[in-house]
Amino acid sequence: MMYLVLFLVSFVSGSLIFIKQLKLKSKISFLLSFSGAYLLGICFLHLIPELFESGSESVSFYLLIGFFLQLILDYFSGGIEHGHTHVNIKKIGQFPYLVFLSLGLHAFLESFPLTELNLEMESNSYLLGLLLHKVPIAIILASLLLAYKLKNIQILIAIVIFSLMAPFGALIGSSFTSDTEVYQQFLAVSIGIILHLSTTILLEVNEEHHISIKKLIPIILGVTLALLTLVVH
Repeated sequence: MMYLVLFLVSFVSGSLIFIKQLKLKSKISFLLSFSGAYLLGICFLHLIPELFESGSESVSFYLLIGFFLQLILDYFSGGIEHGHTHVNIKKIGQFPYLVFLSLGLHAFLESFPLTELNLEMESNSYLLGLLLHKVPIAIILASLLLAYKLKNIQILIAIVIFSLMAPFGALIGSSFTSDTEVYQQFLAVSIGIILHLSTTILLEVNEEHHISIKKLIPIILGVTLALLTLVVH
């Protein structure tokens, strides 16, 4: 069921760009800020404590790897993971493979903490945050492909492939058990990626270095919701 939900949220969200009457741009900024703050909260309150409970000395190293891996992915994707879209006019009509591959790898790796999804609060909380994050990212990706003036069938196939990456990441991860060192290392890389993503979304401000109230409100809401999961748990 989890795999199907992960696929459908990305697929349906990306497919919305074919409905021209919808005005999605204003909603994307809110969702990015909210999901970024929420995921950051889940990392600090749930995932990182779980990671260091393992007692492995190498997890800090892999956490750092994940953080800088996302920095590299950002270079190739143009920062699409946190709302940036850059269309290379010289490549209009060509499929942006580097952007797509970078975003696909990001989606694959960030889904690894879902490998042992059950009724525990931590797992469900992270799934919710990931789903909220998938909505604007799928829309931004589809919009970018549309801006490259690709055929609708090409865009649709790309949305399907992208939508499969998160379920695939969770499925591959399910072959490991949480008490193995390999699982803890992959989990650390995933958390590092999420930390880079969420902090980048939250810390990006305008040229005057002022954060707008439209961005501050969803950030506060996202962190508050993450804190509530700790209280409930």
